[in-house]
Amino acid sequence: MYIAKVGNEYILKRMPGTGHLHDPVCETFDPPPELSGLGQVNGQAIVTDEAGGTMLKLDFPLSVKGGRAAPVADPGEAASSAVASLAKLRLLAMLHYLWEAAGLNKWRSTYGRRRSWFIIHRELMAAAAKVSTKAGPISGNLFVLPLYSIEEKERLAADRRRFLHRLQPVAGKPTPLGIVIAEYKGYEPSTYGRKLILKHLPDYPMFLDEETGKRFDRIATDKIETIEATPNSHLIVIATFSPKPSHGNIREIAVMPVNGQWIPFDHDREHQLLDALAERDFIKCLKYNLSAKAPVANALLLDTGTPVAMFAPNHDLGEAEFTALQKIAADGVYPPWLWAPEEFDLPGIPGKSK
Repeated sequence: MYIAKVGNEYILKRMPGTGHLHDPVCETFDPPPELSGLGQVNGQAIVTDEAGGTMLKLDFPLSVKGGRAAPVADPGEAASSAVASLAKLRLLAMLHYLWEAAGLNKWRSTYGRRRSWFIIHRELMAAAAKVSTKAGPISGNLFVLPLYSIEEKERLAADRRRFLHRLQPVAGKPTPLGIVIAEYKGYEPSTYGRKLILKHLPDYPMFLDEETGKRFDRIATDKIETIEATPNSHLIVIATFSPKPSHGNIREIAVMPVNGQWIPFDHDREHQLLDALAERDFIKCLKYNLSAKAPVANALLLDTGTPVAMFAPNHDLGEAEFTALQKIAADGVYPPWLWAPEEFDLPGIPGKSK
């Protein structure tokens, strides 16, 4: 740790890249990057300087010259493609980074049973304040929806107009795009496609054209069904959009299921694991650019003295893939806990240290 002067204040900061050297009970502890998809992109697509600022290299545009729409982000397909770039973050990977930088993939028993969207918004905006891209500070493009209330309707609309004004086109230059992060509620048909309904945004519709809507269905249908069948869960949307005064046109979109504590999960078994850890201290490992079946840990249990790397692959993982996962788990930094794909019942969770 060190003391840094920021403006007229002195604050205690952690040296970059040293999070895994801290005690697991420490709030500044972070797992080694290789336990998650962060290890694949850290130092290439994500570069943090000594002052704590982070530069992201993105695999999607933050401005456009023409009117052609970009494809919907498909993490499963793109991550397994031979042309996938390790040096750039796809849209979902950027959401994973912001979620992790905000500490929203961490859970401690002292937090209680629920987080609120107020906290999600606050922590994401604080994390984004330290992030830049080659286009400049990401906060210039990022629109994390604030908590909506009827009483604050006029103020929220004015704040949104000020934000959108920064994205207005300038003659001779590419048109900037916004990035919205919000909770998905549903959609309605529209004349040229569909209108996306986002929570906390009742008065600024977001539209998808017909082709983008079809691609959205391909990546999101299973996740939407999972959310609808799972109590106290949510679907987070991240999308780039072309801003208009009265609406936005979505150009690229990705989705991320989260549980009642707003911790991301990929499938039902992972959700069961998170439920079992609700009274424990742990970090949820995120995949970033990796495919859904990538052999990385699902969570790192922190209150066991020595942390335990938890592996809970989906039930459709093949035998050869599980064998490879077992070897990676056995060779890892921390002792492993595995829930084999063929096992129906969740194995016993390691107990807390005394």
